[in-house]
Amino acid sequence: MKLTLIITLFFFIPNLAQNSHFNFHSPENKKKFADYLFCEGDYLRAVEEYESIRDLIRNDTIDFKIMLGYSSLGLFEESNKIFKQFNYESVFYSDGYLYSLRNILQIEQREFDYPGIPSFDPTQWKSFRKLFSISMLYADEPFESKEKFVSVFEEDDQITVSLLYDYKFNPPYKSELLAGVLSAVIPGSGKMYVGEWGDGITALLVTGLFAFLAYDNFRADHNTRAWIFTGLGAFFYAGNVYGSVASAQIFNARINFEFKEGLNLFLQHKNYFLPEYDFCN
Repeated sequence: MKLTLIITLFFFIPNLAQNSHFNFHSPENKKKFADYLFCEGDYLRAVEEYESIRDLIRNDTIDFKIMLGYSSLGLFEESNKIFKQFNYESVFYSDGYLYSLRNILQIEQREFDYPGIPSFDPTQWKSFRKLFSISMLYADEPFESKEKFVSVFEEDDQITVSLLYDYKFNPPYKSELLAGVLSAVIPGSGKMYVGEWGDGITALLVTGLFAFLAYDNFRADHNTRAWIFTGLGAFFYAGNVYGSVASAQIFNARINFEFKEGLNLFLQHKNYFLPEYDFCN
């Protein structure tokens, strides 16, 4: 009985391997496995599987999934390389174009060599206009007025994009020079100008205390102690001026950070105004 079973399996298994339904390494089955990985969010292995069959199965959906997979992995330049291989007649060309613009915003690329704008449908055209306007927030200078910039977006988003515009092109920076001059005239006032009231008041009191102790000891002919307090006062005075300039620099850096974080969170929340694809239902 065992011998018969072994002989049967010996002849049956090779036939199974030749059948595409049981050949796990056939392009069709590898595609099914890649589709499963893609739907599970395992984009790295999904892209590897898709890439391995890309030359065997020419499929626009596979190319678009590879592009989305690379983008989801943060490999935005690789994603755009895939898009550049898209056929202009592909059903995914227009959406691929929009996703490529999203990739460009992610890497803050200033220049790109893309062909002319595709034939967008009304929804895609709205997405393109918003992405194009948002790209201005990555530039050094605005290329359109605030009113025109804001008008592209829905009413619910206009307050947010208006604030982002102001933060980018009219940021509430603090002058480093002014902070230093203020603290040089009145110790601690530069810190207060930056908004660090506690540090500013402390700097004013400490510097004022050392100045008073130095003056009082000079008046009492305690020259040694007077010069010690003078040195300490001068040290705190210079530190107060330098600290005020540094505080202004830190304040401005925080403004830049908050702008970038706010812009990124807004775009992620809006999915960069792009259509969402669900290949898994």
